[in-house]
Amino acid sequence: MIHVAIVSHGHENLLIASGMGGLRDAAAGMHVWIKDNQPSAALKAYCLQHGVSYVDDKPGLGFGENNNYLFDLISNSVGFAEGDSFIVMNPDITISATTITTLVENMQRDAFPVATINLYRDEQHLHVDANVRRFPNAISLLRMVAVRSLSEPYDKKSMTEACHVDWASGAFLAFDAQHYQALQGFDTRYFMYFEDVDICYRSQQLLGKGIRFYPQLHATHTAAHKNRNLVSRHASWFFRSFLKFLSRRYFVYDRRSNLSAPK
Repeated sequence: MIHVAIVSHGHENLLIASGMGGLRDAAAGMHVWIKDNQPSAALKAYCLQHGVSYVDDKPGLGFGENNNYLFDLISNSVGFAEGDSFIVMNPDITISATTITTLVENMQRDAFPVATINLYRDEQHLHVDANVRRFPNAISLLRMVAVRSLSEPYDKKSMTEACHVDWASGAFLAFDAQHYQALQGFDTRYFMYFEDVDICYRSQQLLGKGIRFYPQLHATHTAAHKNRNLVSRHASWFFRSFLKFLSRRYFVYDRRSNLSAPK
């Protein structure tokens, strides 16, 4: 079974208009779960009408904690069988169920428990989204001054075959459910931003499983990038999360050989 987790932060109109990002009528073998962080009666009614699992408990959680909540909900309600997948997907992603099914089949064939696909910023798939990047490091602040980006994106136009990447955006990440459990999910100390970098780094550094990128599989991502306003609340979350990741990377993860509970 493929379980798709979507967290809505006031995205009810977008999710309804897009038919749950294109997955509303997914066939058997795939189920969509909505965690509504800003409870909406319209979204709840829509989900009930179309057989989408909806929950609005504990509103106001951060990105990672919301996705962990959905993972635990699935685990405790229907359970994960061996080979099941857990897909983390933003509400502003539009994708076909066939693309997700193909991704999971490729992951299982290649024995990679974490993967992503090629995201684009427009429906015509002309403008690439920089959703795969290299890990930021201690000198990334110099890069920020020079090119206004803390991490270096891969040149996706030159990537035509499935390959390894350092980390992939949490806008769309596919996990083998057992691997997500082994990672203990997202680190909830990140309220927003860099929790995706962190989980990808832990997967590679602590469990020896890097991120597989499948460039031939496409989806649309209409991202807002609110962190670009340097005086915004999102910018504050962004930079604090960046510093938190550097601290965890150099003083915790690089000094541990085995994954243990976050301290």
